Amino acid sequence: MARNRVLSLLTLLAFVVAAPTLVAQQKDEKKRSKQEQQEIEQIVKLVDGVMAGQPGPGDVQMEITPYFLKSQEQRTFVPFVLNVKNAPATDVAMYVRVVNPSPAAATEGDKDKKKDDEKTEYPWDDIHFVPAAQMSGGNASLNRVFMATPGTYDVYIAVKERLPEKAPKNQAAKVGVTKTQVTVPDFNNGELATSSVIVADKVNMLQAPLNPDEARERPFVFGAQELVPAADMDFGKSEELSIFYQVYNSGLDAEGKPNLIMEYNFHRKEGGEEKFFNKTNPQNINASNLPPQFDPAKFPVPGGITVPLQSFGEGEYRLEIKISDKASGKTLTRDVNFSVKAS
Repeated sequence: MARNRVLSLLTLLAFVVAAPTLVAQQKDEKKRSKQEQQEIEQIVKLVDGVMAGQPGPGDVQMEITPYFLKSQEQRTFVPFVLNVKNAPATDVAMYVRVVNPSPAAATEGDKDKKKDDEKTEYPWDDIHFVPAAQMSGGNASLNRVFMATPGTYDVYIAVKERLPEKAPKNQAAKVGVTKTQVTVPDFNNGELATSSVIVADKVNMLQAPLNPDEARERPFVFGAQELVPAADMDFGKSEELSIFYQVYNSGLDAEGKPNLIMEYNFHRKEGGEEKFFNKTNPQNINASNLPPQFDPAKFPVPGGITVPLQSFGEGEYRLEIKISDKASGKTLTRDVNFSVKAS
């Protein structure tokens, strides 16, 4: 059996107690310079054109990886990692727009509304000015967030290089627009469910709380902890596999507390087949180890493990997470596929 350690309940509760509630949507009420205002107008018009059917510029290529977590309102919290290729080595303006492609099927709060004398409103749109240091001048990875009610959305992200104010008029800025369809799950339907499983490269401890602007740019912060999502699912034998997730809508026992068993089974892929490799000890979360003040109406149940990979041979693996709800009799499984390579 691989040496492993189930994360302490105290550590997991720190991840959950500050579960996302609301990220303030940037309404761009800040005092902007004339150049910034022009850049905002340009990048918004650029996305307008792509939505109208114009081809999007491809100087900069982007791909998003969204994660889904329940918030304390009807909208789902959607932090995402944006991988950028051919990023400019300068400051950039970035625009995120979330569009419901079928307004007739949207909830009243998310319908696109437009009158002759007002601009279109979207479920989410946000402007970011990103410093050159974060763009890396090649391939970059940025964390951002949006919130939306359950449903399927088109997510547009535009990046435009910020040129110096006195740049030559014939100097063209690097520009890129990507469109991705994202389906936001419903965590408020009463069915046993989990958040996305976050595989973390590391967990950083914060010295001070984030302000609202920082929270929009660092959405994987929970309380005093910041998860750094793994860049890929390839790990060396000297590394660890660390996963975090939340369980929603579990049943309650006679004491009004969840009663869950989390099992973690590893399977190795060999010759097109899978073979059982090893497992951890089951993780039990119930009234005996939850704090008396734990309120299931306010907080989800945490889950997660950290497993050193020294004893894993090189190859492809699947971690099966099985969650058994003893109070309701329901079960569900989640999978994490990863590979182990020589360090």
